Amino acid sequence: MSLKSFYKRLIKRAYVQRSVAGLHPVTRAREFLDTIPFVVIDSPAEIPSEHLCGTTLYLCSHPGQRVALCPGSRGHLCCNYHTVDLYSGCTMGCTYCIMQSYLNFSPVTVYVDAGTTIEKIALLAAERPTEPLRIGTGEIGDSLLFDPIFELSAQFIGELAGLSNVHFEMKTKTSFVNHVLDIPQKGNAIIGFSLNPAEIGRLEEGITSPVAARIRAAQRAVSAGYRLSFHFDPVFRVAGWEALYKELITSLGQFPKERIAWISFGTIRYTSHLREKISSRPYLYDEFVQSKDGKFRYLQKTRVEMYRKLIGWLWETLDAPTYLCMESEAVWRRVFGRLPHEIPELHGIFA
Repeated sequence: MSLKSFYKRLIKRAYVQRSVAGLHPVTRAREFLDTIPFVVIDSPAEIPSEHLCGTTLYLCSHPGQRVALCPGSRGHLCCNYHTVDLYSGCTMGCTYCIMQSYLNFSPVTVYVDAGTTIEKIALLAAERPTEPLRIGTGEIGDSLLFDPIFELSAQFIGELAGLSNVHFEMKTKTSFVNHVLDIPQKGNAIIGFSLNPAEIGRLEEGITSPVAARIRAAQRAVSAGYRLSFHFDPVFRVAGWEALYKELITSLGQFPKERIAWISFGTIRYTSHLREKISSRPYLYDEFVQSKDGKFRYLQKTRVEMYRKLIGWLWETLDAPTYLCMESEAVWRRVFGRLPHEIPELHGIFA
């Protein structure tokens, strides 16, 4: 299926804030999505209620803080990641998506005025020029799902390429990388792929790209000069999970270790509100406990055992900076024997 055919099924209409109607990403979207109506409005309140759904795009300027620290989770260690919102909302349909707990996905919002955000990043980078600044765009929407339409990531990559301490990461569950491969100056740009075994992806990850397609996209990306990251998050303890994850992790041995920026692991977790939405999913039959941040996780002993196996398989395959996402100090100590600031390989991540 071509990308245009894919988007024709996914998107039915677009509303455009008048103040951004002349920006290049909007013009490009009109050309790319030439079969759907674009309506210019002054306020999102003008969008009819029947169009407040995932098949509608709303193109607008960013209304608030353009660069923010990852909110983290109370009682759990955070990797000091900065987030930028380019796309808010996702229609891929992963059953476990924690954004269902706090985002209204109607409509999918695209912040098309990237220039001011890039200026803010440059100012932050200049404040501490010798310290790494890790920034990602996949916090509340997949970084690349709609990016072939708007090419917002390309603007960030090109304009941040000269900032040696900025590490700009695009997290995705798609294989949509072709539109950024030919950018001449990539700087420290990183394309990050969220991975789960194919069997889990088919059951739980909606219309995301198959994991084999993501691996092939990672091959194209690294050949084009990008660094990569891989995120095994969330990991599920399903029947036969050891063999499934070991095979997937072992497949990463094809990538040169010097091109891997980092790899993260995190087990499935969910809020009480999300629990109501996913009550029929078989992975909930395991034993969970409520953590300090209010989210439910596997028992600590279970998580530690899983992480030790996962990281052991990884380090047999690939020597890369590895960290746990949203985990407690106790789990870090039981898995690594120390905290992240005590691990030299992680200083650039947890600085």
